[in-house]
Amino acid sequence: MTLVLGATLVLAALAAAAGRASPAFLHAWLLAWLLWLGVALGALVFLCIHHLVRGRWGATVRPLLAAMTRTLPLLALLFLPIALDLAVLYPWTDLEWLQAAPLRAAKAAYLDADFFLARAAVILVVWSVLALRLARPGRRRPGLAALALVVFFATVTIAAVDWILSLDPDMSTSAFGLALATGDAVAGWSAVVIAVALVHGRSAHAPLVVPERAQQLGTLLFAALMLWGYIAFTQYLLVWGADLPREVGWFLPRLHGDWGRVAWSLVGLHFAAPFVLLLQRPIKRSPARLAAVAALLLSMHYVELLWLVVPSRGLPLGWLDLAVPLGLGASWALAVAVLLGRGPLIGLPEEDIDRV
Repeated sequence: MTLVLGATLVLAALAAAAGRASPAFLHAWLLAWLLWLGVALGALVFLCIHHLVRGRWGATVRPLLAAMTRTLPLLALLFLPIALDLAVLYPWTDLEWLQAAPLRAAKAAYLDADFFLARAAVILVVWSVLALRLARPGRRRPGLAALALVVFFATVTIAAVDWILSLDPDMSTSAFGLALATGDAVAGWSAVVIAVALVHGRSAHAPLVVPERAQQLGTLLFAALMLWGYIAFTQYLLVWGADLPREVGWFLPRLHGDWGRVAWSLVGLHFAAPFVLLLQRPIKRSPARLAAVAALLLSMHYVELLWLVVPSRGLPLGWLDLAVPLGLGASWALAVAVLLGRGPLIGLPEEDIDRV
C-alpha cells in the first residue's frame, strides 16, 4: 500500500509539472482521470448493491470489487494536477468571460475557483471514506451501503456538472449526473468482467467461474447497459422536445461532422451491438466472450467521454488523449493488483467450488 501511495504521489507530481508546461497534457489528464475514477466508482456502486442483496454473483467478485473500490483515495490524490491548473481547463476562471453574458454572470457565485475546489475536496473525501468502509472484509453493511448509494447519486450530479459540464458553462441539464453515473456503472462492471476472464482458472487463488455464475455477471452487465441507454436517450429526448437554445447549442457540434459520426458510433457500439450480444445466452455463459463485450463497452465509455469533453475544450484530439489514459490505466491496474495482494482473486460460493 505504501508503495502504491508513493508511486501515485510521484505520478501526480509529474503530471502537475507536465500539465503546467503543456495544456494538451492537462486536458488529456482530465479525460484519463475521469475514465478511471468512473471505473472505480462503478465498482463502488456494485459493492454497495452486494452489501444490500448479497447475491451469489457478489461472492464471486467481491475481492475484485473491494480492491477496485479501495483505489478511490489514490484517484482522489490524482485530482491535484487539475486543481493546480484550473485556468487552463475551465473558461469560467476568467472573470471577463463570465461577465460577457447575463446568464454567465448569474453563475459567477457558484463558478468560483475556491468554491469549486472545496466542493471537489468534500466529494472526493466522502467517496474515499465510504469506499474504505465498505471494502473492509467481514460482515455485510446494508445500512451503510444504502446511505452510500444515496450520497453517491447526490454528489455525482455536482461532480459531473463541475468537472465536465462547466467546461461549457452555458449548458445545464438535470439528468447529466445520472447519465454519467450509470455510464460509470457500466464501465466499472465491464472492468470486473474483464478481470474475471483474465484470471479465472489460472491458479488456486482464481478458480474457474462456472457458466451459471458467468451468466449472472453478464445479466448484471446487460441491466447496467439498459439503464444507461434509457437515461442517455431520455436526456437527449427532453432537450430535443424543449428546444432550448442553450442546450441545443451544446448538442449541435456533437451531432454534426466528425462528432456526429462519433455519436452514431455510440448508438451502435455502446448500446445496440452490446445489447444484442448480451441477449445471447452462450455469450453470457462464456467468461472469454463476455469479456470481449465488456472490453467493447469500456472502450466506448472512453469514446463517450471524448464526445462529452473534447468539443468544449477548444483543442483537437491528439496522441496524448490516448497515451495518457493508457498510462494511467496501467498504473491503476497495478494499484488494484497490489491491493489484492496474496488474497483470493475470485471468491466462489460453496456450491460452485464443489462443481469446479
